[in-house]
Amino acid sequence: MKTYKLIANPAAGGGWSREAILRVVDAFKTRGAAFDLELTTGPNQASEIVRRSLARFDAVVAVGGDGTVNEVLPGMVGTGKPLGIIPTGSGNDLVKSLDIPKNVEKAVDTVLEGRTRVIDVGRINGRYFANGVGIGFDAAVNREAYTTGRSRRGFWLYLYALVRLLGRFQPVPVAITMNGETAMQEILLLTVGNGTTVGGGFMLTPRARVDDGLLDVTIVGPLSVPTLLWHLPKVFFGTIERAKRYVRLERATRLVVESSSPLPVHVDGEIFEADGGRLEIECVPGALSVICGATS
Repeated sequence: MKTYKLIANPAAGGGWSREAILRVVDAFKTRGAAFDLELTTGPNQASEIVRRSLARFDAVVAVGGDGTVNEVLPGMVGTGKPLGIIPTGSGNDLVKSLDIPKNVEKAVDTVLEGRTRVIDVGRINGRYFANGVGIGFDAAVNREAYTTGRSRRGFWLYLYALVRLLGRFQPVPVAITMNGETAMQEILLLTVGNGTTVGGGFMLTPRARVDDGLLDVTIVGPLSVPTLLWHLPKVFFGTIERAKRYVRLERATRLVVESSSPLPVHVDGEIFEADGGRLEIECVPGALSVICGATS
């Protein structure tokens, strides 16, 4: 019988995951699975739990959101040990690219079915990410979501934060180096995607694939509030490329973003404090084995 190490973040989703954790435990028990559950109590603890658990379990299961997955990555990358995900966080964006159900019980079934897939991860200034990085307005919205309380969650939390920030975030001049070229540009946002969505469903890198050895890069230049609102539905429907006057889509294995001004940055939905004004971002191909859904 396979054994599973469950690592759960009770603070994921602003605490919404506590009830979900109980449902996860009940689902594993009901299905007769052999498992051990350990709760994180602080940052960077999940990767330490992984490291001391790998030899004793057949799979590690992250119970939480994209931030919880991000925390287990340092212990999982390059090991070949499969990572399962039970999405109980706010955004839960990576699972959308892996066909993992949002329903807790169905996600447990997916883990126990055990279909695996090898995917890429990214790295920014030495830190791994599984789903994506946001620079500029995207990251500012993420930060606003953390400060507005959690009476909302998921997509609606981030949409609410976006509306609150309209007209308040000023574009930032940056130097972007990728694919052998360096260009100076004012950006409203720059999103680097391994997965297709951020913020619970904002499709900023709709053509991204988690196993193509590339990172998708979406760069949005300055635009007025009315223009942003006019084009915003394209982000929901995955047609952002139609706003081509303001949007540039690229693919790259590596890019460098430099700025003399402070840049808000998120990594897998978590606030990232960069040292200095230089961000080095790269793809690490085939670095992670994940348990995915049937059609992934």
